Amino acid sequence: MDRKSFLSLLDKYLKGNTTKEEEGYLLNYFDSFQEEPLENWPMELGDPQELKEKMLGRLQEEIHPRGVKTLKAKPIRKTKLLQYAASVVLIAGAAYTFIHFSKNTSTALVPADQTDAIVLKLDNGNVDVITEHDQKKITDSKGNVVGYQKGNTIAYEQDLSPTKELVFNELTVPLGKRFDLVLSDGSRVKLNAGSTIKYPIQFIQGRSREVEIWGEAYFDVTTDKEHPFLVNANNIQVKVLGTKFNVSSYPEDEDINTVLVEGSVALSNTNASYAQAAHQIVPNQKASWNKQMGAMTIEEVDTDIYTSWINGRIVFKNTPFKNIRKKLERRYNVTILNNNQSLDERTYNASFDIETIEEVMEAFKENYAIDYAITNDQIIIN
Repeated sequence: MDRKSFLSLLDKYLKGNTTKEEEGYLLNYFDSFQEEPLENWPMELGDPQELKEKMLGRLQEEIHPRGVKTLKAKPIRKTKLLQYAASVVLIAGAAYTFIHFSKNTSTALVPADQTDAIVLKLDNGNVDVITEHDQKKITDSKGNVVGYQKGNTIAYEQDLSPTKELVFNELTVPLGKRFDLVLSDGSRVKLNAGSTIKYPIQFIQGRSREVEIWGEAYFDVTTDKEHPFLVNANNIQVKVLGTKFNVSSYPEDEDINTVLVEGSVALSNTNASYAQAAHQIVPNQKASWNKQMGAMTIEEVDTDIYTSWINGRIVFKNTPFKNIRKKLERRYNVTILNNNQSLDERTYNASFDIETIEEVMEAFKENYAIDYAITNDQIIIN
């Protein structure tokens, strides 16, 4: 987003006319110069940090009722729903994932009626809306074919002519959807709902293979000892040679998590304020970087809990409710409002796969006798 577009959108916000998506773009633009001076900031617009905090609060709390209707109970298939240590957990809260746009490239805003679409942004800033069942060629900004889309997968060519310049694409998957990507080295990436990945359309001989992720992705990396694979998630960098792992770095989450399935990875913080030795993990371990505390913790985990989403399942095991609601909102692209905030720290075990959000809610109602209502894409628990 250039300065003119930013100021125009900010003026629209100050008049109270922006959507939540547009406010997400504004927040990302604020973040893009979080470490840069603001000598040219128009002071008549007010303090930039104060504006950012107001927008963040509004995005987290804003609910727009549009006529409440009560869901009717309907038969559902038996669901794996287990109580953990006599805990009672309901679904609640509201979470929102911002679409991240790189500060180093111009950004073309997606039309308002396509904010639920999968979007591919080319190196020149142009965007291509991806239809999941389509089959077509993927071209660069000069019209050269660099890959192909077949259904829910985009695969880049592995035999392109050598290049000395990195050219990046950016793929964004909205809430409620998933998508697969095959990079030019054969590495496979599965993107979860509400995620964006920035990557070169072709890696360069003699340089590391480097990508950037916002949200969650599962990587199956092609082994190449001469060209380490680097995944940047916020200020955390994951360095691998050839392995399978899951990275989760949603902006609204407290932690950045890396779960290792196969191989070995080393994690380091790229922020100079947290300079320290790299942390290595082995299979069946999870490394969590707490954004507020600035500390890394490593623990043994059941990797199936963290990677089940790639097979369409969602698994909770001794999971705090505040985390459950975020995952359900991303999975089903809904907003869940809980009027009993004391539930957030209670834990719960459950497993879902093909259920709709209505069936999930009916399972909670059947097991815990909760009352809920739905307003279009908003669920309210009383």
